[in-house]
Amino acid sequence: MKSMTGYGKGISENSFARITAEVRSLNSKALRVRFSMGKVFNPFLNDLNSLISKYVKRGDLELSIHYVLSPNVEVPISVNYSEAVNLVREIKKISSLSGEEISVSLRDLSLISDIFQREELDSEIFREPLFEAVEEALLSLDESRKREGEKLKSYFLEKLKVIEDEVRGIEEMVSQLEELLFKKLKERVRKLLSGEELPEEFERRIELEVALLAEKQDISEEVSRLKVHIDRFRELLNLESEPVGKTLDFLCQEMHREINTLGSKLKEIDVTEPVLKIKTEIARIKEQVQNVE
Repeated sequence: MKSMTGYGKGISENSFARITAEVRSLNSKALRVRFSMGKVFNPFLNDLNSLISKYVKRGDLELSIHYVLSPNVEVPISVNYSEAVNLVREIKKISSLSGEEISVSLRDLSLISDIFQREELDSEIFREPLFEAVEEALLSLDESRKREGEKLKSYFLEKLKVIEDEVRGIEEMVSQLEELLFKKLKERVRKLLSGEELPEEFERRIELEVALLAEKQDISEEVSRLKVHIDRFRELLNLESEPVGKTLDFLCQEMHREINTLGSKLKEIDVTEPVLKIKTEIARIKEQVQNVE
């Protein structure tokens, strides 16, 4: 199991450039990738997306790529001579009309993007170090997400243990339900008979009523399903090869539904406190499940 939050960094270089890739991941319902990089890397977008999807299935990713050219790499510069000549000519006209001398230096001209432009380098010279750096960053991210996943796993196991303890407590209370119901009904009938001993047929009738009431308040199916959901939740926590976040979220919903039904069935015994505690723990689990891939 992996968290969706993490960070990774990778660096690689060849004779042309040194490339640094950084990737950050946050929670998301699906895989969403945002790129922060120069236009020179645009031809590799599809391949980068394919590489990312090998390591990440869900999450909001930001991939930043920076490069520094090697000292021996010369970037060609193109000069728009006609634009430069026109500009100087117009400045001279302004100078003549104003009566003030206006000088234009080469530095002034270099600040005008329409005159001096750096030509784009061939993207292919970056391919090898680019993918090496990005894959290294993704591997680092993957390890980061696994470490965060282990922390979440410990948290979930702790909460599941609390839920199981509370369910056992409810089961113990329910095990005494029939005896409690019998005593209550017997006492009510005795009061109606002004304290006289109950005839044998009344005793049998009370036992039948108790059995019917106990059947209506039977929670064995809810408890059984709740335990199945908890066991399945634990199994998924140990999976590493596939995303489990959505399934864990579904199991939280199912556990909440079972404990709701369980609480509504039990009328004769007060299970308000343990039921509320179980609901609270399920809500806490569900909140953190949103961080799971």
